[in-house]
Amino acid sequence: MQELDLQYPLALLLLVLVPALLHAQKRFVRRTAFSSTACISEAPRPGFVTKHAVDVTGVLFVVAAVCSLANVRYDSYWQKTYLESKWIMLVQDLSGSMGRPAGQRGETTLSDISLQEAQSFVNMRHRGDLIGIVAFSNYAKLICPPTFDKSILRKKLELLGRKNGSTVFQEFAVGGATNASYAVWLPLCVFFMLLPEENRPTLDELTDFRRSLLGRTQKKIGIPEKLKKIDFGQGMAIVLFTDGRIDANKSDEDVRRGIPNFVNVVQLVKNLGVSLYLIVVGGDISSEVKAAVQGAGENGSLGTVFYMPRWFSREKVKDVYRKINEMETNRLLVRVVKKKKETRMAFGLAAMCLLVAYCFIIVLPRYRRL
Repeated sequence: MQELDLQYPLALLLLVLVPALLHAQKRFVRRTAFSSTACISEAPRPGFVTKHAVDVTGVLFVVAAVCSLANVRYDSYWQKTYLESKWIMLVQDLSGSMGRPAGQRGETTLSDISLQEAQSFVNMRHRGDLIGIVAFSNYAKLICPPTFDKSILRKKLELLGRKNGSTVFQEFAVGGATNASYAVWLPLCVFFMLLPEENRPTLDELTDFRRSLLGRTQKKIGIPEKLKKIDFGQGMAIVLFTDGRIDANKSDEDVRRGIPNFVNVVQLVKNLGVSLYLIVVGGDISSEVKAAVQGAGENGSLGTVFYMPRWFSREKVKDVYRKINEMETNRLLVRVVKKKKETRMAFGLAAMCLLVAYCFIIVLPRYRRL
């Protein structure tokens, strides 16, 4: 049902001038005769149109002008079809173990292959996808905030390569541990920061949220109500490439260091509806973590683990990224759009036409008042 409203309702008060103008016209204008009358009766009288044409046209002009000023608006609905924009975070392991040879000649390392295939994955994606990069070893760091610009993503991935010798690469290569918990938690925080301010968790809420993920594995991870209302997680994905062992991280030492339980983080990600893909090369995943990743979340979302042996081919990694690209196909979405339509131009044009008609009528001999 369409709803009408007025942008400037006080403008309607100008309509009170209509009877005042008519009264003034009758009082101060002396009407003696009309130039065109029908001489049928003894008392010649003008016809109805001849008598009231000027007044009606003038009143209609004032009404149209006032409606144009008030700007009557109504709701208009139509369907808009568009291609879904995905939010994807690429998480790259850059620990020292990733520097091991991956080819038979030893010229290429596992890190080289993972970064090159990540670039290929970026090239596969739709130009409307928002993609970011996170690197990690014993800690995680945001390398590239989500962007639509693929050239920036390629440059950032090249920056992480060993041949470039950047400071960022050297910092991560020194670390030997694989902190997968923070590697998944950080992309999730990036997604939070992309939300509108009214839906975005505050810093205190995020801190409390992270602390709730420490320690023992929880059976159920609570989701804030404001994230449920906006269907957070739809169209979001985290792709993690690593060669290290992934454990739950629930010891007292992990709690003291503030490292979230990886199982809790995975359950949170899946309950939020974010897709999680783990590419594990030669590493190992504890049975608890594997069950958490591959189990169904509250909304039915599933995680996927792509496991490859220590010795693998580049084609195998390429196939994995190609499969992830297919699983994250951009959907064609339909949205009902509501927009206020204005009548100012229509009433303004009508007022101009009525003004021209009024000026034309008052100069015609038939309607001229003497």
